[in-house]
Amino acid sequence: MPPPAKPTLIVSQDFAKPTLPRHSTNGSKRSRASSVHSPSVRLSIIEEDSASHPPIPPRAHHRPFHRRWNLGDPPRSSFESPPPKYSVWDTMGPKGEKLGDVRNNKHIARRGGWRRICLILLILLTLVVGLAVGLSIGLRKKNSPQEQQPTPQPASSSPSSTPSTSPFPAGSYTLSTHLSTILTDCTSDPTLWSCYPSNQTYSASASRSLANLTWTISSSPSSSSTLTISSTSNPFSIGSFVSTPLIKLAAGTDQERYHFSTESPKQTFPNLGESCYFNGTIVEGDLYTRKPKAFPATSPAEEERSNSNKEFQPWPFAVDIRQRAAGGLNTPQCFRMQGSKQGDRVTDGITPRPESAMCSCEYRNFGP
Repeated sequence: MPPPAKPTLIVSQDFAKPTLPRHSTNGSKRSRASSVHSPSVRLSIIEEDSASHPPIPPRAHHRPFHRRWNLGDPPRSSFESPPPKYSVWDTMGPKGEKLGDVRNNKHIARRGGWRRICLILLILLTLVVGLAVGLSIGLRKKNSPQEQQPTPQPASSSPSSTPSTSPFPAGSYTLSTHLSTILTDCTSDPTLWSCYPSNQTYSASASRSLANLTWTISSSPSSSSTLTISSTSNPFSIGSFVSTPLIKLAAGTDQERYHFSTESPKQTFPNLGESCYFNGTIVEGDLYTRKPKAFPATSPAEEERSNSNKEFQPWPFAVDIRQRAAGGLNTPQCFRMQGSKQGDRVTDGITPRPESAMCSCEYRNFGP
């Protein structure tokens, strides 16, 4: 049995709708498009069969090489030409901006450009590093045990000359006084006894009789009312004493004062190459707490400038200091000096005086 014939499409010049041939098995059925009216022109019939197919044209020889073998697009560079130039300024930012736009920014260029920005960043980095180093050193010092600093002593065993925070009169003071009187009765040779600073009294020379005494008053740790007084290491001053008790006298009156008395040998240098010792010399004094001072006749600023040691505050009231020695068999004892060593004793012209005979140097900052 022969196979059924393929349906053919009939198109007229009047663009008629296609119809199925009568001999088709589906000829009795009208197509869905048959209900659509069309012009009288009908399409020509196109026969479909497997008799022949149009020939495949040969590949063109003028086509690009990569298209002949379906290799895709050729590489954008080859060994015969260098790759395209790349610059960091062409890098795109997250919002599409380029670093080149930042470099060419007029505001940055007007402010000094990249050099100024780099300089500012370098300064900030230096500050951060310095701050980190400083903090590390500070924390290290804070955590390390602090070294105990030795407290300066005015003498070999005297208390510190640093001003005290205890109530008055504890503290370090400069007592500005004048040499008021001199007595030389304890020795047969008056030149053997001398008084600091120039052996001249206030009546002879007000300027040359000025004597500044730097002493320290300390209070007891157990009781602030228990006070002691100490001298500083001044070989030309009045004696040397340590922690001598102070006694309060005439409390509550205008003559209220602190009194002290201690033994301190006195050394003089009457002649070149000779030294004399007045053993048993007494240093005593009264430090008033209400009685006003009258000397020296200078302003407080000038008085303070005259003090060589600024750690000592001026004593604000009157003072009366005495250095005295009694006569006797060994008053004084004089020796020849051989360099820094003590040589033979000198007795020529020295006659002992009675113990009632006195030598003294008296210092005050008030009148009679």
